Amino acid sequence: MGSIQPRRLMTASGRPIVVRTASPEDAERVVAFVKAVAAEAPYLLTTEAEVVTTSERQKQWLQQIMDDPGKLAIVAEHDGEIIGLLDFHNGHKQRTRHQGSFGMSVKSDFRGQGVGKALLAALLDWSTEHPFIEKVCLEVVADNTNALRLYQTFGFVEEGVKKNAVKIDDNTYWDLIVMARFVK
Repeated sequence: MGSIQPRRLMTASGRPIVVRTASPEDAERVVAFVKAVAAEAPYLLTTEAEVVTTSERQKQWLQQIMDDPGKLAIVAEHDGEIIGLLDFHNGHKQRTRHQGSFGMSVKSDFRGQGVGKALLAALLDWSTEHPFIEKVCLEVVADNTNALRLYQTFGFVEEGVKKNAVKIDDNTYWDLIVMARFVK
């Protein structure tokens, strides 16, 4: 079962937050969060129009993650509002189950306040304690310098670059940097 102990923290501006396991009961608030972030996040790969999930589908997805020992979904909350989300999924096959990738997003008015740092620290603590997770991976837009700096601070190293991996419009492409950290 992918879960963490709740953590109570303060943002850089002094606002209290809780980082905890996302549960199926969070489904409606997770959908609202994902829609809000898709509308405002400059480096998110999912566009606002592509966010078509329902609360029921989100509930099923969160339950599947809770039931799988190689997966984890955690949220950051402020005053009952979800302000950050991180989900980790390990490999599906015996030979790749030792590693996995995560995605993370934070609401715009909480960026640069330590929310991403708190989510990432919780993931890495969980993965270090997990018996079979050895490697945590991610992909990040090459121009997202704040995210790159955060990941490097946590010991992630670049493993490669996917050139023109994201197509924004007919003339604009983004490279994705592949990064990883071994936790064992």
